Amino acid sequence: MNTPEIGQSVRRHEDLRFLTGAGTYIDDIVRDGMAYAVVVRSSEAHAVIAGIDTSAAAEAPGVLLIVTGKDWAAEGFGPIPNKSAVNKNADGSPYAVPLRHCLPAERVRFVGEPVAMVVAETATAARDAAEQVVVSYDPLPSVTDLVAAAAEGAPQIWDDIPGNLCIDFELGDKEGTDAAFADADHVVTLEVANNRVTAVPIEPRGAVASYDAESDSYELWNASQNIHANRATFAENILKIPADKLHHVAPDVGGGFGGKNGTYPEPAVLLYAAKRLGRTVKWVNDRGESFLSDTHGRGQVSRVELALDKDGTFRALRTDTIGDLGAYCGTVGPFTPTGGSARTQGGPYAFGAMHYRGRGIFTNTAPLDPYRGAGRPEATFQVERVIEHAARELGFDPVELRRRNLMPPESLPLKTAMGLDVDSGNFPEVVARTLALTDREGFAARVAASAGAGRRRGFAIAPYLECTGGMPKEYAGVVFETDGGVRLSVGSHSTGMGHETSLPQILAAELGLDFDAIHFVQADTDATPLGGGHGGSRGLEVGGSAVLQAAGEVLEKARVIAAHLLEAELDDIDFAGGTFTDAGSGRSVAMAGVIEASFDADRLPANMSPGCLDTSSVFERGMITIPNGCHAAEVEVDPETGVVEVVGYWVVDDFGTVINPLLADGQVMGGVVQGIGQALMEEIVYDRESGQLVTGSLMDYALPRADHIPSMEIDYYEDAPTQKNPLGVKGAGEAGCVGAPPAIVNAVLDALKDDGVRDLTMPLTPERVWRAIRDARA
Repeated sequence: MNTPEIGQSVRRHEDLRFLTGAGTYIDDIVRDGMAYAVVVRSSEAHAVIAGIDTSAAAEAPGVLLIVTGKDWAAEGFGPIPNKSAVNKNADGSPYAVPLRHCLPAERVRFVGEPVAMVVAETATAARDAAEQVVVSYDPLPSVTDLVAAAAEGAPQIWDDIPGNLCIDFELGDKEGTDAAFADADHVVTLEVANNRVTAVPIEPRGAVASYDAESDSYELWNASQNIHANRATFAENILKIPADKLHHVAPDVGGGFGGKNGTYPEPAVLLYAAKRLGRTVKWVNDRGESFLSDTHGRGQVSRVELALDKDGTFRALRTDTIGDLGAYCGTVGPFTPTGGSARTQGGPYAFGAMHYRGRGIFTNTAPLDPYRGAGRPEATFQVERVIEHAARELGFDPVELRRRNLMPPESLPLKTAMGLDVDSGNFPEVVARTLALTDREGFAARVAASAGAGRRRGFAIAPYLECTGGMPKEYAGVVFETDGGVRLSVGSHSTGMGHETSLPQILAAELGLDFDAIHFVQADTDATPLGGGHGGSRGLEVGGSAVLQAAGEVLEKARVIAAHLLEAELDDIDFAGGTFTDAGSGRSVAMAGVIEASFDADRLPANMSPGCLDTSSVFERGMITIPNGCHAAEVEVDPETGVVEVVGYWVVDDFGTVINPLLADGQVMGGVVQGIGQALMEEIVYDRESGQLVTGSLMDYALPRADHIPSMEIDYYEDAPTQKNPLGVKGAGEAGCVGAPPAIVNAVLDALKDDGVRDLTMPLTPERVWRAIRDARA
C-alpha cells in the first residue's frame, strides 16, 4: 500500500495523464450537434459604434446566430459586477465603477473588446462569417499610457468619471510618516515602474455551453480558476437566473496565473447562444485574441521615498502609486494598486511608520486584474529598489543595510505599520541561509573572470514578505466506496499546481489510506456546495486545512467503530500508521477493516448506519498567513550588446510546514521564471497614437525559455510554522515572482555600477541595457 507522509516528496499523480495526452481541456470536449462561436472584436481603442451590419455574415454558409450589443441590451441582461474588496476612496466616498456589459451597444473602449458573437456549424464557418460582420465606428480620442491618462486634460474614457480616476486610496499613518521623514538624516527618493504583463497560459481561454429546455437549466464547461464565484456572477448578476440553474465545471485547465480567475463576457454570451439555438456551443480564443482580451497585470508607476538615519536605520517609508485599470474595473481590478499593494509595504523590515497612497486610473486598454501576486510583487519591488538605491547613493553595503533593518525574531508576533499580522518567522536566519548558498567567498574571483572576458558581473538579494488571500472558506468531502476506493471532492482548484497529489497526500497520511485508491474531484459545482477556486496562494492554507479537518472528522467516527469492533473503551483506542489499537488488550484493526465494517449494519454500533464514515467539512480561515523568504541572483552582463545572463539563483522560503517539497520546488521555480520574464523581457505595449496592441503575438511578446533560466538552489525554513491554520502552512504559489524581479534588476545594477548606471526600468531588454550603459558613459 502506498501511504505517503506529510513532508514527503511525492511525484505528481496527474502528470502521467498530462504527459501522455490523456488530459481533457476545453478544446478536447466534443458534443453531438455542437456548434462553434467566434467573437468579433473592436479594432478601435475608443469609438462610438455607429452601426453593425450583419447581413452578409448572416447569409454566409453554416451561420446559425449572430448576437450584437443591441441584441444583448434588448434581452435586459445585467452588467459584469466588480467585486473589489477595496471599494472606497480615502475620504470614505464610493469608488467610480462604470457599467460593463458583455457586449457594448454604443461605445467601445479598447482594441479587442467584444462587439458581437457569430455562431455557425463549424469553427471555420464561424470565423469566415465573423470577418463579414461590418462594424462602423466614429473614433474618439484615446489614451493608452497610464501617466498620460492621469494627467490633466487627458481624453476621458468615461464621461461621468472625471480625470479617469476610479479610486484614490490611502493606508498607514500619514502624520507619523511625515514626522519621521522630517526628523530623518537622509531621504532617498526613486521613481519605480512596474511593467504591464499578461499571463500567457499555455491553454487559451475557452468554454462549452449547453441548455436543457426540460429542466430550464444550463451547463458550462469553462477554462476557469474559480467556478463557484463565476457561476454566481454569470447566473445571478448577468443572466438573472438562480445559481442552481447553472452547472459550472472546469476540466483540466492549462495554467491560469490569475488570468482565468475573473469573470469574462464570452461565456455568458455563449450560454445565451446555447439557449437560443437549443444546441451545445463551443468557443475557444486563439492566441492573438488572448493577448487582446485576457486581463493584464502589474502596470504601476510609483514614487517611493525612504527615510533613514546616519547609521542606516530605516525610519519610514512613503509610496505614492498610480495603477492602470484598463477601460473597466475588471473583477477585482481596483484592489491590486490599492489594498493589494499596500498590505505588504515595507517587506520584512522594521519600519516605525509607513504611508501608502494608491490611485486606480482608467485607460483605453484591456482591463487589468490580479496576476500572480496581485500587489505583493509590486510592493516588494518598490521597497527593494529604493533600499538598493539608498545603499548606492549613501555608501552602504546593500546586503548589510538590509540585514541591519530586518525585523528581529524576538519582535514577533507583531502588526506592521500597515496592519499586517506577522505571527512567525525568522527573517535574519532566512537571509543568512540564503547567503550561505551563494558562495560569497568566490564572488570576487567570478567578477574578475567576467571582467577578463569583457563582461560585468553583479549580485543582489531580495528579502520578501507577502501574504495570502482569496476566499476564506473551503469545502472538502470524503466518500468511501465499497470497492476500496475513496472519493475526495474539494472546492479549491488546481490549474497545474499539483493539488491532485498534495490534497490526497494529506488525506492518505492522516488516515493511513492507500494514496493510489483516492479519486480526486475538483472544479464542479455539483460536486461541492461551495468553493473558493484558486488565487491568493490559498490552496493548502484553506483547501488543505479543509481536507485535514475532514480527515479528523472521519477519524473520530472510525475510532468509534474500531472500539466497537475491538470491544474496547473509546478512550483506550490509539491510532497510528493506519491501525487502531486497544491500549488495554493490544488487539488492533486496520483502517481498511474499519472502512469495510462501515458498510455492514451488523458490524456497526447501534447509533451508526452504513456509509457513516462519509464526511463533508467546511474550513474557515481566521487570518491570512505571511509567507516570506529571500532570493539571491547573480548575473553577467555583456556591455557591448546589453545581454543579461542569469548565472546563479538561490532561494530560501519560509512556507511554514512544507507538505510536499517536490511540489513546492515546482511552485517556486515557476514563479521565479515568471519573475525573470517580467524583469528581462515581458511587456505589454500599446501604440500611443492608435491604441493598437503592439505586442499582440508571441513574435512580439517575449517569454523566458529554458536557456534563459539557470539551475536554482531552493531550500526551506520550516522552524516557524504558523498557528493560523491546523497544517501550519503558509502560501507558496506566488512567492517566486515576488522576489525575482528586484533580485534580477538590482543584480544588473550592481554589475553596472562602475559604468555609472544608477537605474533601469523593466524589462531589462538588451537594447535598454545597452542604451543605459552608453548614456551613462556619455
